[in-house]
Amino acid sequence: MKHEHSRAPGLLMSNIVAVNAKQNSSARIHSANSVFLSCFNHDGGSSASNADDIIDFLEEDNQNFAPRANLHPWKILITDDDANVHETTLLALSGVRIHGRPLEFLHAYSAKEAKGIIIEHPDLALILLDVVMETVDAGLKLVQVIRDELHKADLRIVLRTGQPGYAPEEQVSHQLAIDGYTTKSKLTRSLLISVLNDTLAGPDKNPGLAN
Repeated sequence: MKHEHSRAPGLLMSNIVAVNAKQNSSARIHSANSVFLSCFNHDGGSSASNADDIIDFLEEDNQNFAPRANLHPWKILITDDDANVHETTLLALSGVRIHGRPLEFLHAYSAKEAKGIIIEHPDLALILLDVVMETVDAGLKLVQVIRDELHKADLRIVLRTGQPGYAPEEQVSHQLAIDGYTTKSKLTRSLLISVLNDTLAGPDKNPGLAN
């Protein structure tokens, strides 16, 4: 539609300039209308047929975006013994898409409960995992269970702790197969989204991790 209209003003202006200055206003209007109509009828078709062609093009273009609604969501397990953490995480990530895909959340309030959910949902993409739950190292032990017992090498794990003294970042990052580490006191909404974007990147950025 824009291309059709963008040609019309130029043609109208050139025509009006060509009109003798002595012509009256009605003659100029008649000449301008003739050029406007010729702009849409220069191929021998009617203005209505051209308009139909443009509408068809826009409908085809919109169809290209339809598959976005059917994208498979990232399934994320929030594991934390604090119900408030679950609520604030949902609030922070409401409506967020990561790499064009929506998010789906599951909830566990202990390491034991999380293990059961991981077994029941083999398509989990990521677990946001608290360190201190039933015990001060419940989250760390769950990481070992996930990797060694359940053999879930493709499940991304991001540790979130409110007590970093129990799990220093350098120590756990070196000893455990985790994909991210954050402290709750410094975790803002934008940082959480950034962590998810990085952790759920394609296999070219995270070798060995499936989508």
